[in-house]
Amino acid sequence: MRSYKYIIPIIASVFLLFLNVGCERDDICAEGTPTTPLLIIKFINFDNATEVKTPSELQVKAVGVEAPFTLTSVTDSIMIPLRTNEPITEYEFTIDSNTTNDETPSNTDTVSFQYTAVEEYVSSACGFKINYEGLTISPPVAGDDGSWIQNITVQREDVTDEATAHVFIFH
Repeated sequence: MRSYKYIIPIIASVFLLFLNVGCERDDICAEGTPTTPLLIIKFINFDNATEVKTPSELQVKAVGVEAPFTLTSVTDSIMIPLRTNEPITEYEFTIDSNTTNDETPSNTDTVSFQYTAVEEYVSSACGFKINYEGLTISPPVAGDDGSWIQNITVQREDVTDEATAHVFIFH
């Protein structure tokens, strides 16, 4: 009877040890974990470079894609994705896109963004994220309606987060 007194606690301890060793942490990507960043574009007044200027009725559409991006509300900046599988992303930026007034017809300029996509390992749950390095921009190509974009400057060449604007568009 005395031997059972020690065997049962030993077996229970070994069982609990195997139970704890067999457990794995959850492979769930925690909210707030950095993911592939969006490109932040800020719109600046061309005549006064210290003043932001909201473009009227802005519509942004990727070249080769039918539907434009849904922009919640355009104030002084927007966030748009870059392609992860190609080194170039082209967008058409259209102002006065919903205008029914003939005095201010819509005006579209095409902008090409070039970069190097670099994968960064985040975790086993989250996988990889893409950072964009060496961001450059080709001069905007004006449509038949003229150019509304006066100048574009790159503020941050590496798109690794969404803390501040990467690109300024002067109009």
